[in-house]
Amino acid sequence: MDKTLNNLLNKTKEIFETVRQKPMLVYGIGCLLLTVLSFFFTYYLRVIYSPAWLGQAKGTLVVSAAFIILWTGFSLASKFRNNNMPLFMSLLLFVMGLVFVYATPPNQVPDENTHFLRSYTMAQGQWGFDEKHQFPNDVNLLIQHFPVAYNNGYKAREGATVYHRFVRYANALKNGDTAGNMGIFIFQVIPYIPGAIGIFLAKLAGFGALGAFYANRIANLAFYCICCYFALKFCGRFRVIMFTLMALPLTVFMAASCNSDSFLFALMFLMFASVLSDSFDNVKAVVFALSFAVLTTCKMSYIVFLPLIFCVPKEKWTLKFKDKNISRLVYLAFSLVVLLLVYQGTALYAQAFSNYGVIHRPIEDSRPVEQLIFILKNPLRYVAVFVDTLKNNAFFLFSGGLLGWMDVNLPLINYCTPLVVMLACVKQAGVFRKEDINKTVTFLICSLLTYGVVLTGLYLSWTPVTLPQIIGLQMRYLCPAFMGLCMVIGQYFSTRTKENVKNTDYSCICTSYVFTIIAAVLMLIVYYLPERAVVFVA
Repeated sequence: MDKTLNNLLNKTKEIFETVRQKPMLVYGIGCLLLTVLSFFFTYYLRVIYSPAWLGQAKGTLVVSAAFIILWTGFSLASKFRNNNMPLFMSLLLFVMGLVFVYATPPNQVPDENTHFLRSYTMAQGQWGFDEKHQFPNDVNLLIQHFPVAYNNGYKAREGATVYHRFVRYANALKNGDTAGNMGIFIFQVIPYIPGAIGIFLAKLAGFGALGAFYANRIANLAFYCICCYFALKFCGRFRVIMFTLMALPLTVFMAASCNSDSFLFALMFLMFASVLSDSFDNVKAVVFALSFAVLTTCKMSYIVFLPLIFCVPKEKWTLKFKDKNISRLVYLAFSLVVLLLVYQGTALYAQAFSNYGVIHRPIEDSRPVEQLIFILKNPLRYVAVFVDTLKNNAFFLFSGGLLGWMDVNLPLINYCTPLVVMLACVKQAGVFRKEDINKTVTFLICSLLTYGVVLTGLYLSWTPVTLPQIIGLQMRYLCPAFMGLCMVIGQYFSTRTKENVKNTDYSCICTSYVFTIIAAVLMLIVYYLPERAVVFVA
């Protein structure tokens, strides 16, 4: 019996290996399986949501076409898998991002409306800060017809899904309707350059506001993927763990938006990769210094990552200037000087080219100075508030499925996000070595400091004085801390992993790709398919 079973297993392996050597056959089998899956998925949608327009045949055709396009994108990117793994990963990020670009309705990413308007002003040639800047009417109509936090106030229902918003927006343009001008309070330039370029090219091609909006998203996504490509090249053996974080649904959701976090996440991964590389040379030094300076200028919480330069092993430190070695302390001083120049230059630029007057704080009773004094007088009370906030939000580790304007909650994605990350860390534990302990500890320290700085910063700037909770927190603010947590998990399991384990890179990459696509599909359902009203008959 055992011999028969072994023969069967061996025969199955041989067939599997034979099929795997024929890419077109693999592609064909994948298309067939996706078509079958599409049939059952369409049936599920018809049973649960009962959309009148969705027939079984038509639905299967549309869904299978969409899935096969994604499978085709994966298959085409896989051609670079053996020769250029960073390019393979970056192309997958772009495919995933494109899904979110079009699956996410306009203005449904936090702060996306104002960030789009800032990029639009720059695309118009206004790189300063004009309080009375007037936007074209089609832009104002776009902002009006796609209100923020749409799912909170306008949950999908028959005759009133996001699709109908597009119809009404098109009709408003056709009828010549007008909308009021919206003011913005953003005094930064650098993070909006990719989006401004995208909008400029869209306007040059004759697109209106909606086309410019999607061009902004695609441009931000392209910049993100380009930076991720170099980050994945730099970080060597840690690239799969870093890719897992790059490809998380929340990360890709932000990267494929008009929000400036797309730009900042791109630089963040470049900064991390520069110190994880096999050698810290002049190129990595410039990348780290510029990334750190821009990140910290835009969000001060990134300042906690300056100690990362001390996680580079001494033998890997190859930084030189005119054939002379440069010490860490000298480079530390250099990085701080670059930060000072970028920060001060940005402040002077905003002061010189802004006609805004006094801007009042948006949160009533949030007075940072008084709050700081209150913390210093009551340190133990603040510790209690800090701990309680983390406890109530599960350390912000289970919010990876909170998409939209934080109004699309996907429980499956929330629960599975930490599991997908942990799975990748455990499967990649073999890449960690004993000498990586210093890197792991340094990243962990920076991660803990990120939690402290982000929570304290929001307690000071967004929370009314004495309030026993911290408001304004989102998981995306703490994404920079996750690299350190991943390093700890990987380092811990490295001592429990056998040597010469099977390469798990491809399986981890596939898992991330499928998981993120599932998240996009689930979000799409929330916006476009209203739940059927259930009537119970006694």
